[in-house]
Amino acid sequence: MAELVYTRVSTDEQSTQRQTHLLAEHGLVDGADGVRLFADPATSSKIPALEREGFQELASYARAGDRLTVSELYRLCRDLADILAVREWCRERGVKLRVLSGALSGIVDLAATDATTTMLVNVLVSVGQFQRDLQNELTRDGLAAAWATGATSGRRPRLAELGVVDEVRQAFRDGASVAALAREHNVSRVAVRTAVADLLPGRPAPHDATDGEPQPVRIEMPGKIARYLADHEDLGDAERDALLTGREVRRGQGYSLHVTALPDVHHALLSAAAELGADNASPAERKAYRIHAERVELSAPR
Repeated sequence: MAELVYTRVSTDEQSTQRQTHLLAEHGLVDGADGVRLFADPATSSKIPALEREGFQELASYARAGDRLTVSELYRLCRDLADILAVREWCRERGVKLRVLSGALSGIVDLAATDATTTMLVNVLVSVGQFQRDLQNELTRDGLAAAWATGATSGRRPRLAELGVVDEVRQAFRDGASVAALAREHNVSRVAVRTAVADLLPGRPAPHDATDGEPQPVRIEMPGKIARYLADHEDLGDAERDALLTGREVRRGQGYSLHVTALPDVHHALLSAAAELGADNASPAERKAYRIHAERVELSAPR
């Protein structure tokens, strides 16, 4: 019997640390006898489990008598329809299903066809879905109440849309703070900082847009790419400096690195990380590389 271990996170910035900790407590770690790991990194739970790339790899490997194990049910399924589809898939292939934490963790095989297991799965998953639906309903009611008092929601307008970029830049030169300008124009502080980026302390003046010189661009680098490149021995000075001066942004237990550099430097960094896009890389590494490659091609085209 093989232990088929499945993990998933919704975004590239999220970490699997909690999942791997729960799995490790049960001896389900990479290299353990009979354990095979499968993952769907940066994959929304809105995609049914049976349609995810990592789960399909698991499905192609599964054999009768194997057991599918997840740390928490919502890493595999979010609603009743999805869990019922996975249970049916398990029954058809003779695969057992186990969850290590939560209300269903006491059931030996969630795919079992006996009446008690079926009832417990239906009831507990339905209760969880009811809680999420209730939370969404309360959120909508709260927004409606806020709108009734004149509050607004959604993305605040950018300074360019308001046509006040020059006004903001002049006010900043005259001593207005970023926070005051953001309040005055009802925009985020990030929008103001973007408009006055070259005026901030320590920032070099930009090249004249008409001189034909390439401009530095900022690209958000996934943490997996940044960690790999930090240990890369063959980077040039410009690439190494770009990494060292990048701004680390924490997202939950993961992070990304905001790197500002010339387009050629971004492409050199992408080439240095090419190993993470190879077939022998992990699914999480390939996903991170693909995301970063798309960002580089979009923001720093050659």
